[in-house]
Parts: sequence; structure tokens; C-alpha cells
Amino acid sequence: MSNFSRRDVLKLGAAASLAPITRYADAFIAKDDSFNFSFFSDTHVGLKNNIKECGEMFAEMKTRPIDFAINGGDVTDYGWAGEYDNYQAILKDFGLPVYHTAGNHDVRWSPQGVKIFRERLNAPHSYFEHKGVHFLLLDSTVPLSHWGHYEAEQLRWLAETLKKIGRSAPVFVVTHHWVGRDQVMIDNEEELRKILEPYNVKILFNGHGHSDLLWNWDGIVNTMNKGLYQGSWEFVEVDRAKSEIRMSRRTTQRPKQHLLSTVPLAADRGKRAVWATGSLPLTAAYDAARSGQIRVCYRAWEDIENVPSLAMLLGRAAGQQIVEIRDPKSGLQSTYLVDTPPPSRLRKIWQSKLTGGVMSHVKIVGDRIYVSAMDGSVSCLNKTNGRQVWRAKTGAYCHSSPVIDGDQLFVGSADANFYALDVHSGKELWRLQTEGPVYASAAVAQGVVCIVSGDGHFYGLDRKSGQKLWVYEMPKSNTAFAQTHATTDGDRFFIGAWDSHVYAIDVKTGSMIWRKPCFERTFAWSPAIGGPCYADGRVYVPANGNGLFCFDAKSGDQRWLVSSKTDKFGHSSPRIENGRIYVGGLGDLGEVRCHSAETGETLWVSGTGSIIYDSSPAIGENFVAIGSVGSLLSILDKEDGKIVAQTRLPLGHFLASPAAEGNRVYAGSYSNTVAAFEVV
Repeated sequence: MSNFSRRDVLKLGAAASLAPITRYADAFIAKDDSFNFSFFSDTHVGLKNNIKECGEMFAEMKTRPIDFAINGGDVTDYGWAGEYDNYQAILKDFGLPVYHTAGNHDVRWSPQGVKIFRERLNAPHSYFEHKGVHFLLLDSTVPLSHWGHYEAEQLRWLAETLKKIGRSAPVFVVTHHWVGRDQVMIDNEEELRKILEPYNVKILFNGHGHSDLLWNWDGIVNTMNKGLYQGSWEFVEVDRAKSEIRMSRRTTQRPKQHLLSTVPLAADRGKRAVWATGSLPLTAAYDAARSGQIRVCYRAWEDIENVPSLAMLLGRAAGQQIVEIRDPKSGLQSTYLVDTPPPSRLRKIWQSKLTGGVMSHVKIVGDRIYVSAMDGSVSCLNKTNGRQVWRAKTGAYCHSSPVIDGDQLFVGSADANFYALDVHSGKELWRLQTEGPVYASAAVAQGVVCIVSGDGHFYGLDRKSGQKLWVYEMPKSNTAFAQTHATTDGDRFFIGAWDSHVYAIDVKTGSMIWRKPCFERTFAWSPAIGGPCYADGRVYVPANGNGLFCFDAKSGDQRWLVSSKTDKFGHSSPRIENGRIYVGGLGDLGEVRCHSAETGETLWVSGTGSIIYDSSPAIGENFVAIGSVGSLLSILDKEDGKIVAQTRLPLGHFLASPAAEGNRVYAGSYSNTVAAFEVV
């Protein structure tokens, strides 16, 4: 059995690493190469929770003739080191190899989540081969995010790996966030489907949903179990003699393994054409599939015979539409990307491709646009035409947004470094290494740059040299970090942290001036998660327990607190202009809210119809712009909240924060693109 990570393949060369394995497998597979393994997911081992329950299931697995097991993610509850200690104790008693992919719980709540996962278990994405069968464990997680996404670099690796494996060898794929269901968790699952289409992918193992399910997606069998601690796991037999795979599941309700499905082992796609987007033009496919189903932009499936016209279906939204046509019996489908004109109040100026998805805040300075990306890159674009001026690279994922001060650009990276770049060329000027990922964005005052690291420290750095001027250590806890931007009034830095407190730190000395609580922590919620905003002697910060707080900047005294009866306050950071606060909610309505900065009084609330997550509003000449999970850019009148225009960016979660200047909006998303629009 061989085992190597995605990065190992990229470093060693996919061709050299994979071709010998495939040739060996094709030449020496025999009937006695049958084997069995178990699949489970969502162990959710905590500091105290689910240890006994998971241990019992592992002991039960060990009584079956299995060669190894696969855990499909959410190994731990919060990604904390003590939870991995408990999980590894269970593995030690199990005594058989277990392969892992990461889940959102492993990287969502802990600043060190990705690092600990790699150190304790393996890379969150990996490949191994066993007796001629190939296993691809994908990483669908985004650090600090609930939603799923396959980053571009990983998809390139997957395509290269499958090409070397070939179209006849059997392949199993594991992903934590599910694919192929009506509710979409992974924004670019279609990109995965296009890559898998030509190959002999037998089963897709899914996690995350905590349900015992079996479904078909484009002819591929998909399965999901409840969490292991909930008593569900699968026994999978690869039977060479019968050339079939048998899947069985045990549940709390049916504790004896029962047969789920039998899947042929032989290749059944060898004669199918390598993927092209849609085997027919969309209009021809629509006309030909009168008994099938159709949907646009992941809305509910509709019977084609009940849809009056394709034009009517596409006319429901503007921008890039994903149109899917499927046979509900076989699950086979064709997918099309269709660009429809934006509404009359919105004109697209340009659109530029990046090398990674955008999770951060887009920044405008002069005639340039600056944006960091999930592949660790930082790009400078021409504001007029979107052309790249320069591109720099950090060592890992960038959640941190660029901050520009004079001729320097500051950005943090998940590689645990904080970078200063030349704003004109992207050349590195200096970097500071910390002991944790730098997810938060910096603030600058009096020549001091303030950053927060996942190691639980605030750093005050000399702007020009990067030299440490002071270090403030947060009270030790598993949640001693911040993920959003710091802000300043010139004398104090203000930070909203995951320990549910807001901090005011002296710019010159790094001493704490005040530290004020928001909500008591419940489950993984209620940190002061949204970045604070300062105006007129007050600090405003949202907390995920559904509160928008106003504190006096000097004393830290709470001036007011408001909550919402519909979409709660959460991740979206407030923006202030002319005594008004604009902020996004967190919930199915996709609400944008406007409040009085003086009293917190609600001035207006407007639902966009699409879930807003991390995106914060951008304030333009007479509008507010914000992004949502479903790729949707919404433009609202800033006086009354009425929707002016909506359009979809290219397919990908839109969790980043747009920027606005005058009557223009600049927006980036997980789609690896940045686009500019004019509001008319």
C-alpha cells in the first residue's frame, strides 16, 4: 500500500509517481486481491464527548475482516489538540490503518486546526492505492468556514492523478461536504463532476450530513452515514472473484450490517466521450429531454414538461447561470453555464481571472485594486481594465485582507507569516514569523502595524522594518485568536476575538486598555467574530450570538446592544457613513440592515433572498453592495434598502467583501475571479 499527499505528488511529479503504480496494478491484479475496508465519518471526538461511543464502534469494526478504515471528516468537534489526544487513543486501541480527510469542524473553530490535522493524521487530502484500487481523499474544507469548496490547485492535482491512473482502474473518492444532492454544499461540485466523468469512479463517500443515505449522481453511487458516534458505519467488500463491490451499513436501528448496494467493479465509462460541457447545445438538450428534470442556479428541480420555455427559466436571474438537465432515474446529467445580461441598473466593466478563490476584502487604493486569495497569492490589478500589475505569493491560504499604508502592503498568511510587500511591485520587504496562522487583517497607526496570530498573541511591529515593538498575550484558551481585521482610532487598536471579547490595545505600548465581553460562548458560537468598526469615539462589533454592540472607545463602556428577530448578527462586519451603520445578517433571508450609529435604532432591513455569510457591505455613492453564498451580488439603495440590482458572479461562493468607489463596485469570490461593475 502506498500513501502520499497532494503536495508530495506535486513536488515529486505526478507522472513519475503514479504511472508505475498504475502499470503494476494492471499487470498483477488477481482474484485473490479481494479485500474489505470500513468507511465512517463525523466522529466528532471532543474533550469529553463521543469518546466512548466511537470507541465501541471501532471495537466492532475490528471484529470484521478489514484491511483498513477511512474517516470522512469532522474527526474532532473543534479541532483542539486535546480532542486529537482522545481520538488517537482510540486509534491506538484499534490497531489498523485509518485514512482521514478533513471536515469543517477540524478547521473551522481552531486557529491551529489545519496544522494539527497535518501533524497528527496526515494532509487533509491524500491518495493511496491498495491491491489495484485507487483511493482519492479530497479536502472540501476552507479554514474558518462552514461551506465547502475545492480549491483550484487541488482540482489540478486531481485531474493529473486520474489521468495517470487511467480510465479502467477502479477509483473510490472521499469528500466531507457532500456532492450531488439537491442542497448544494460545495460551490464548485460541477468542476469535480467534469473531472471524474471519464473515469471508473465506483463510489463517492460523503460526510457532513449526519444521515444514512444512498443516492446516484451522474451515474456514480454516493453514500453517507450518520456520525460514527451515532452508531453508523459501512463495511465495503471489493470482491475480485465476482468483479463487484458490496456495500453494507450498520445503524443504531439496525445494528447488524445490511446490504445497501452492489456495484460492478469493471469499468463502465470507457466508451463515453471525455467530458465536454453538455453533449448538445442547451436549447437542443432542453428540447430533447422532455421527460427529464431541469434547474437553474441550484433552485428546486422542475419537470421539463412543466416549464413553459427555457427563456422564462433563464429570465429569473441575471449574470452567470448554471443550468442542469438530468434523468432522475439514472442520475445522469448535463450541465451548462449561461451568461445572461446584468440588469439595466448594473453594467459589467471587466472581469479578471485569478489563480485562487477570494475570501478576503477587496481593497481600492488610487488606480489599483488589491486582493489576496486562497492559494496564498496577492494580486494588484489595474482599476480601469482589471489587468494584472503584479502578483506575489505567500506560503499558504490567505484569509487576511491586504492593508495598504503609503508604499507598503501588509498581509497575513496561513503559513504563520506576516508580510510587508512593496505596493508598486509586490516585492517582499520583510516578513515576521509567528507560531500560528495569521488569518486576521492588520491595522496601522503612528508607524505601528498591529496583527493577531493564531498563536494567541497581538504583535505591534515597526512599519518600516518589521521589528517587534511589543507583544500582547491573550488569556490562554483554545479560542485565543481573531480572524477579522483590526481597526484603530489612532491611539488604540480594537480587535474582536474568538474568546468572545473585544480588546482595546495601546498603540505605542501594547498594553491592554480594556477588554469587554460580548456573549457567553455556546457550542462553537458567540465569538466577537466580525471585525470592529470605529467612528466618532465609538467602536461597533457584531457577535455571532446575535448582537451588534456599541462600546465607548476610551472607556470600553457598553453604549447599546441590538439584536435581530429574523436573520441574526454574525460574521459580517459593519460599515459606517453619515451616522448610519450598514451590516449583513446571517440566515436564510440574506438580510442587510441599517441602524443608527447613535442609538442602534433599526432604520431599515432588506432581504436579498440569498444567504450572507462573511461578506461585509461596501458603500458607494448612493448604494450598498454585498455578496452572498449563492454567487449573488446585491446592490441596495442606501437610503431605504430597496434592491436596485442583483447579478451572479461566475459560479462560486461569494463570501468575500466587495469594495465600492463612486458608482463602481469591485467584487471577488471563490470562482477565482474579480469583476468590476458600474451602477447606473
